[in-house]
Parts: sequence; C-alpha cells; structure tokens
Amino acid sequence: MKILGINTSHDFSICIYEDNEVKDLWYEERFNLIKNWHPGQNKKFKQHLISIFKKINFKPDLVCYSSFYRSNIFKNTDYDIINNIQKQLDNPNYFFNIYHHHIYHALCSFYFSKFEEAMSIVIDGGGSQPFDDQYQEMESIFYLNKKLIYTLYQHLSNRRFIRTSKDIEEYSNYVHFEYKKNTEYLFTSESVGGFDFSRTCDLIGFKGGEDAGKLMGLSSYAYCKDEYPLNYKNVELSKKAQEKSFIATCKLIEKAYEYRKIKNFVLSGGYFLNCSNNFKYIKKYPGFNFFVDPIPHDGGTAIGACIYYDKYK
Repeated sequence: MKILGINTSHDFSICIYEDNEVKDLWYEERFNLIKNWHPGQNKKFKQHLISIFKKINFKPDLVCYSSFYRSNIFKNTDYDIINNIQKQLDNPNYFFNIYHHHIYHALCSFYFSKFEEAMSIVIDGGGSQPFDDQYQEMESIFYLNKKLIYTLYQHLSNRRFIRTSKDIEEYSNYVHFEYKKNTEYLFTSESVGGFDFSRTCDLIGFKGGEDAGKLMGLSSYAYCKDEYPLNYKNVELSKKAQEKSFIATCKLIEKAYEYRKIKNFVLSGGYFLNCSNNFKYIKKYPGFNFFVDPIPHDGGTAIGACIYYDKYK
C-alpha cells in the first residue's frame, strides 16, 4: 500500500510511505518560500498547495492527515483544508483523527530511533487543540513498542485563553486531575511548553511565535555577563525561561521513568528544537538513552500519521 501522509498545520509537509518505510518527505515552505506558512491563514490557499503536489505523480491508496486543530484561530478549518486537498488528489480514500497530534509526534521519533521499546515525551511548542476551545494539549508521556502505543499522561493547559501575565512565574491556582482508562490527565492554567518562550520573546522584542531560537541563543550570554554590548535584562529573562524549561522537562523524564522503569527515551514536539537543553538532559541522566526526533516540529507528524495507520490502528 502506498500511503501519502499530509500535515495540514504549520510546517505543512507531505510524506510518501510504502512497504513500512518513509520514502520521501517535502515541506511546502521550500516551494512557496513563505516562512511559517499555514494553509488555514487565508481563503486563497489553493494556489500554494499546488506546488508541493507537483511531486505526487500517482494516486495514493490512502491519505493520512495530521493537524493540530485550531480552527477557532485560522480562517479555514481542518475539514476545509482536507476537502480542498482531496479534490486536488482526485478524492482518494483518507484517514483523519483530530485527537492524535501528540501520538504522531511520538511515532515519528520512535521510527527513527530504532529502539525496540521506549518512553516517549512529547512537548508542544504552542499546543494542539483536539478537545475543545479552551485547553491546549501541551505535554504527553507514552509507552511504545513495535506494536503498541499507550498514553500514560497528558498535561492540558488553558493558559493561552486566560489573562496573559508578563511574569512567566505567575499562574492561576487552577489544577484538576482526572484518571481515565489508566491514563493520568492534568488540567491546569500553567504556562508550559512553548508559552513561556513566546511570552518572553514578546517582552524582549522578538516575534513571539517564531523567534524562540533567538531567545535560546541569547540565554547563553548570561554566563559571560557584560562582555558583550547586550541588554542583559533581556539576557536574564531568556535564561530564566531556559532554566524553567529544563527543570520542568526533568520532572517529566523522571515521571516517565517511574511509570515503567524503561531507560530508552524518545523526545519530540517543537519544544525539543531546544538543542541547548537537549544536551543538558544527556549530561544529567547518563544512565538513560535519549533520542531526539530529527523532525520534532509539526512537519514530522505527516510521517507519524502514516506509521500509526500502518502499524497501530
């Protein structure tokens, strides 16, 4: 079976998957040259999608779609986008599940890791929104092997939808736990994942949703204070965001280990584009085997969707 995986969110991508292998992967941004392009941004998106599909000279047996489901923000819903793509591909059979964004991240990283089994930690840069219009799916822990993926933990935050504080340490006190089918759910109003980076970027004059990498780089200058002509107040804010991020992720790593006592870890989600902190996890936990997804952003979920349908559905 020849499967075409399509990620319809930002980092719009297509994957060709055949005979249990990823054969190819393309990003629409490489064709239309529009950074951070998303097909839901405006009604006139059809012309942009044509360029990437010039690479598809066959009718797939199946199309697997991935999304992060934020139709309340963009002008086109997932279904608007999928219907448009289906027409361009001559209406092949397709599979779409709005609840699997983090699962697809986990499966992409596991596919490249070559582990036989692992604990997966997925942390989203901005959060996917599969449940309703209030909560963002921010942090997840999964157990997976070659035949099974099992959700052990999910942290869902409504931070994006409540009053935004300038202090990244300031939260409301809202915390709610639920256990369902042996999965632990944590609902909070905490700022987790990429929220801290976006808000800190806004404070220091970077573009909140797009310049987190600059913030990570700026934070390193805190260790050579006053040696460069920089605004060290901004440097300290960057360092604070990085340190908070590292501590929070270490807690998740330890939580994941307590679930199954497995020392193999795969890390995915846009949050793990943070190379500086990724190296620190390796140093802090020398007894664990870490593998960071080579495509941790949403572009990799096109691969994860294909793998899910082929091996785990």
